[in-house]
Amino acid sequence: MPRSAVLLLDLEDSISAENKASQRSQIQRLLQSGVLRNRKTLLRINGPDNPEEMRTDIARCLHQDLDGLLLPMVSSANEIVEIEQIVSVTERMKGLKEGHTAFVPLIERPAAVLEASAIAAASDRNVALSFGHVDYCLEVGAEISEEAVDIPRQMVLMAAKANRLAAISSVFLDLDDMEAFQQQNQQRKRLGFDGCFALTPRQMHMALEIFSYSAEEIEHSKRVIEAVEKQGSIAKLDGKMIGPPMLKMALKILADIQEEFREAV
Repeated sequence: MPRSAVLLLDLEDSISAENKASQRSQIQRLLQSGVLRNRKTLLRINGPDNPEEMRTDIARCLHQDLDGLLLPMVSSANEIVEIEQIVSVTERMKGLKEGHTAFVPLIERPAAVLEASAIAAASDRNVALSFGHVDYCLEVGAEISEEAVDIPRQMVLMAAKANRLAAISSVFLDLDDMEAFQQQNQQRKRLGFDGCFALTPRQMHMALEIFSYSAEEIEHSKRVIEAVEKQGSIAKLDGKMIGPPMLKMALKILADIQEEFREAV
């Protein structure tokens, strides 16, 4: 069963300074049109490094049909708290339910990597942590490479999981190399990431397939549960020992499938 795609609108890096106001107005019109109703939508606003634009983004764009904000260039838990205060006031002014707007902090600065766990715990609005490897490499003066980002990426993953948040992996910049995109994100899934950013429709469809539970994973989970039921808490399946951690994983997979089914109905 496929996991769902989330539409990500942007007011930050992809929009030049002179075009931010017009893009903001376009996003307002899109939200007011109702076309995004019942669709999961996030908006990447400008970050604390651009505070005037950030405040304007929040003031103008919070809406019933906008599910959350991707928060770029954060460095500390205090910045998340400050953004939450602004969002809470704006929600009240717009008549939105308190806590309507979820947060996905984008960890892309060295200071943020070191504070990742504190950032994850800074707000009940946080639903995921995401890792941005390009700006991270820029700030540390590294080439964009696996060697440069392996450790910080793992730190973001651990911070997310320690705080019971989803973990979202980085964009893949080679838009034509779908085989490499597939290999990278299959590896990210094995590490524990729950999804990734997609830059094209082709990447999106492949990502949904990769990060969904396969028929083989679902069937294996059922067999793990059956083996434990028949043999006890320590059991043998396909010549391998299985125990409580494997059972917990199997139960989680089946519970996730059931939850996704309920959401789809």
